[in-house]
Amino acid sequence: MNIMKKTLLLLTAFLASQAMSAQLYINEILVSPPGTDSQREYIELRGIPNAMIAADTYLIQIEGDGESNPGDVESNGGSSNGCTVNNDGTTVCPQGGIIDLSGVQLGSNGILLILTTGNIYTIDSAATVLMDVTDGELEDQSHTFFLVNTNGNGAPSSNDDIDGDDDGEIDAAFTSIWTFMDGISFADDDGAPSPEFAYADVIFAEAAIVPTLMRPASATVISTATQFDYAARIGNSTGNLIEDSDNSDWLGSDVPSSGNYPNWLVGSNSTSVRAVPESFEGSELNHIGAPNPSVNTLGLVEVDVLNSLSIYPNPANTILNIKSTTGQTIDKVEVFNILGANVLTTKTLTNDAINVSEMAKGVYLVKINSGANTITKKLVIE
Repeated sequence: MNIMKKTLLLLTAFLASQAMSAQLYINEILVSPPGTDSQREYIELRGIPNAMIAADTYLIQIEGDGESNPGDVESNGGSSNGCTVNNDGTTVCPQGGIIDLSGVQLGSNGILLILTTGNIYTIDSAATVLMDVTDGELEDQSHTFFLVNTNGNGAPSSNDDIDGDDDGEIDAAFTSIWTFMDGISFADDDGAPSPEFAYADVIFAEAAIVPTLMRPASATVISTATQFDYAARIGNSTGNLIEDSDNSDWLGSDVPSSGNYPNWLVGSNSTSVRAVPESFEGSELNHIGAPNPSVNTLGLVEVDVLNSLSIYPNPANTILNIKSTTGQTIDKVEVFNILGANVLTTKTLTNDAINVSEMAKGVYLVKINSGANTITKKLVIE
């Protein structure tokens, strides 16, 4: 083989690997579910079906707490679950701060799902499942999750600080040698006087810290009334538009504790910010390991049921009427407060109504069972 032909083959292989990496996305992520994190957290990546992820590709977590070391790549230590001892005596624990994805093959549907042992999710068989590369205790808010390719410049390390001057921008020392393929940030209000930091192009941040949030100038910040713990791409989106419209590339939300694990319900405990886009409010996360929906995940039958139900008045203060315009049988009504506690359950409606006069003022979720369908709506008590 002459040198020119060999060079051409090597160049073709290199370009192919780069193209493959460029088409890897964070598809879905649940970082701080209700209850215990272990066995409930998951990360879903999307790329070319059956493709092998290029060498030097990593999923990393970046510190965003202003009182810690913002910009630092998180280590894999910090937990005793699943730890191994190397030949040199050092202990490595799979917290998931740095996950090496090199050479992992995507599923026949293009999905890679990262889970821990003990989960009870129903997973699409077409997906590749990567088990126990984390201990199920991923970093919570404030953190950024990045997919990066280091382009042969070595693995990310806990010694790396991508924001050495703490200005909220990724340093040129890293943008010049790493390819940042995709990312998502969550930032919380922990009451600290220091600002929080977030580095992705899409950031979900609690409202109180938005004015002082350190972030890239190009980032879109969604102000939230509560900590958002779930984000997903809508359909097969590849961009970073996030807004309350059908054009949005991303969906973000809080996951209420009343959200029937393992099929969590998308929605928030807030009156001002729920799911973004709000059209996804109340949909189930029943597509784990499968492509994400491009519309609300309520099935067609459920949508028909939802459209046939009339719940009024809302806000309510004494009586809540629940009627079906199509004669659909209502089997059970449950009401949950913002902490996820069940405050009312009934299988019998009196004149198509329930008495809510004893309920405190606030925001609730009303869960209505009708045959095989379960519909959830927000209720405000004044």
